[in-house]
Amino acid sequence: MRELNLNCTPVFARAQKAFDSGRFNVYVFEGGSRSSKTYSIIQFFIVMALTSTERKRIACCRKKGTWLLATVWVDFKKIITDMGLLGRVYINNSKHIIRIKDWTFEFVGLDDTQRLHGLTCDAFWINEAMEANKNDFDQLEQRCKDFAILDYNPSAEEHWIYDNVCHRPDCYFDHSTMLDNPFIPANMKRKILSYEPTEENYANGTVDIRKWKIYGLGERAKLEGLIFDKVSLIDSIPFFVKRKWRGLDFGFTNDPTAIETVAFHDNCLYIDEECYDTHMTTPDIIARLKEQEEARTRRIWADNAEQREVTEIQNAGLPIVSTMKGAGSILFGIDFMQGLKHIYVTEKSFNVKKEFDNYTWKQDPKTGKFINVPVDNYNHAIDGIRYVCYMELLGHANRNMRQIKRYNGYF
Repeated sequence: MRELNLNCTPVFARAQKAFDSGRFNVYVFEGGSRSSKTYSIIQFFIVMALTSTERKRIACCRKKGTWLLATVWVDFKKIITDMGLLGRVYINNSKHIIRIKDWTFEFVGLDDTQRLHGLTCDAFWINEAMEANKNDFDQLEQRCKDFAILDYNPSAEEHWIYDNVCHRPDCYFDHSTMLDNPFIPANMKRKILSYEPTEENYANGTVDIRKWKIYGLGERAKLEGLIFDKVSLIDSIPFFVKRKWRGLDFGFTNDPTAIETVAFHDNCLYIDEECYDTHMTTPDIIARLKEQEEARTRRIWADNAEQREVTEIQNAGLPIVSTMKGAGSILFGIDFMQGLKHIYVTEKSFNVKKEFDNYTWKQDPKTGKFINVPVDNYNHAIDGIRYVCYMELLGHANRNMRQIKRYNGYF
């Protein structure tokens, strides 16, 4: 323990104490955003593996395998590195297995039913467990020898975890907020604190009582005011969908650069995430846009506020066009997208799905009613999608062809 670079969190300390008591078979960690739940659970597993003399098999799960690899798998490897264990740990990046002494951690999506139903384990962990259903939990628990861990942000007022797990006598329940995380980045903490109903936040127009309850206080609150409700996951964009473009919303330090394929068929939208990264320079963006050879000829609609970057991307031979002033009209684009039959998002599009799950209308702090103004958050990919919808599907590209040519010098 002393030779590890172990920055213990309060959640880790509580989890360790609960486990040492020997009283519990299932551990539930409920808390707000950035309350250190995931970090602490990974710390807990690593320390257990290093101090145990037994051989154990641990299943690390999330609803979708692609989401699991984009989050928990990446976090687990980073924490191993931060703790100075990289040379002492076996990592198989193709099979997604990590071995620490005699403990083997297997990363399995709950959507991999064939592998999951044949999996026996000593312990399992379901990350973001509100995404899972009770059958997922039951299937794992009936094949588990020792204990289970669930963690989640409480984004619903009613859930099977509350009714069927939290009240069990063998359940340890831990509630945390960002105040339990001494290592939270300042910008993230500032963003969450901006939701709190204070006089300063009211004056700044950042108050969001629901988000403060869920992400700040970690309270159980129903997700209300969602802008898009007809959104489903699919494996990939179907072969018969031929009309395709790309949306691009620039970011850098705090906001990501978001690139996505936007396809349209039979009044349905199909979205496939290509990029969602921060600190991307223009050459980085050009390289990413050229990665998919079959997509290089697709027209790209981008934010008109970044004309220098657009020109540089044009000079690299890519068919990028700035949206016209007014073409990025948020409400027009939202109205069109709400009128679609359905919106389909590919399973690998983790960040796009997260935006659709969290993009909401503003709430009047005095009346509690939602107003016709979207919250300026969880909208980086959605902005790019909206550019495509407004310019291509609402016909503004055709009506303003000459103006677009003059504006960009390229089409």
